[in-house]
Amino acid sequence: MSVFIIRFICVKINHMEFELTPEIVDEVIFSMEDQTGHFLFDSVESRCVPDTGGSSRSGNSVFEDGDDRYYAIPVWDSISGFRMMDRFVAQLRNPVVREDLRLALSSGHGVFRNFKNILREHPEIERMWYRFKQREMRAIVLEWYNGLRDFWGLERIGMEPEETDEIVSQDFSFRFLRAEDTGSYTDFLESARQEVYSELPPGLGDALEVLYMRLFDSGCPDRHTVVLVEDLEDEPVAIAVSAPLPESGSLCAQISALYVLPSFRGMGIGKELLSRLVAHWAGRGYRWLVCAVSPVPAAFFPALHRAGFVDKGHISVLDLSENFCP
Repeated sequence: MSVFIIRFICVKINHMEFELTPEIVDEVIFSMEDQTGHFLFDSVESRCVPDTGGSSRSGNSVFEDGDDRYYAIPVWDSISGFRMMDRFVAQLRNPVVREDLRLALSSGHGVFRNFKNILREHPEIERMWYRFKQREMRAIVLEWYNGLRDFWGLERIGMEPEETDEIVSQDFSFRFLRAEDTGSYTDFLESARQEVYSELPPGLGDALEVLYMRLFDSGCPDRHTVVLVEDLEDEPVAIAVSAPLPESGSLCAQISALYVLPSFRGMGIGKELLSRLVAHWAGRGYRWLVCAVSPVPAAFFPALHRAGFVDKGHISVLDLSENFCP
């Protein structure tokens, strides 16, 4: 008699507890997003089934009766989806797309459609969204499962570590300049020049540009190291230029330009460009890498500091029209 009871209890425990496999995670997420009805997770069949109201269920980690086969899955509705989109926009570092998405979320009508339409115009950001959404949804399912483990008296489990490959390695290619790329090289330097110097007052921008060009020309053009970044359609989106300083030196190199198109910022492209320049010159025995009077947007300065660059002097400008009386 006692043997029979033990076996019965074992069967009940096997039905009650289940392992959270990737397949089950995907199954629960799919059912959460299916707005055609309500679903329960069947721990025996390891799949979600429609909630017809006739199955005994277990929810919120508390069993309501003796039948522990079915589990209520996390609730997901349009409000949940909106909040997730809002969280994505809040952490997005691309200023151009972030502002467009914020306007879409505050439009008051057609929010989901407008949000998706904007993402379609920026495939790289769209892929970031789907990655973000997948991570968030998996975290919700994991928390649901850990709630069940709490009831079962088992230790909680953590999220599996994600692959370390960044989106830049999947959607962009980095390569050194070729002879036929001269046009792209010139176009990007012109774009950088316009953004950095054209916003300065007349005269000051021109003067700083001359100072920059002197530093830029101090490196022999033949020795310039130019890294181009292209998207999946082979369109250039960023550039980095560096050279020995002076041209015959072997200890110091200068970053002459580092520019990422505004619509592609906040994706880690500039960080990867900087990392490649550091590796390039360090691998050749250079000791110093300088970024001075270069067309680098001010928004990239924090990235320089995070990479270990230390301020060694700066350019000070006095507006004589405001501070000098003849």
